[in-house]
Amino acid sequence: MGQLAFSSDDRLFDGKCVRFVGRDGHREVSCGVTVFALKHRHPELPMDGLLPAELFLDAYDRFVIEIHDIARHKYVEGRTEPDGPVEIMVHDGDWM
Repeated sequence: MGQLAFSSDDRLFDGKCVRFVGRDGHREVSCGVTVFALKHRHPELPMDGLLPAELFLDAYDRFVIEIHDIARHKYVEGRTEPDGPVEIMVHDGDWM
């Protein structure tokens, strides 16, 4: 397994997570960070209620370096999601 590379403008909020794509050579790897993780990491995001997608995308942008580092680390270790459309998911417990 190689290293993941990311494009800074490649992100999409799907209602449950912010998705982004990592690339290992020609292979695309679907990645994401959960809403729960973003709410716990970003002190200005309310924990309850519906929030606009823009708030989650802004939170992703604020922590993008950390999120990408965690995704890379999980990819190298082979820590993939057991099912679903996202192969590498950053969860709240992944932040150290």
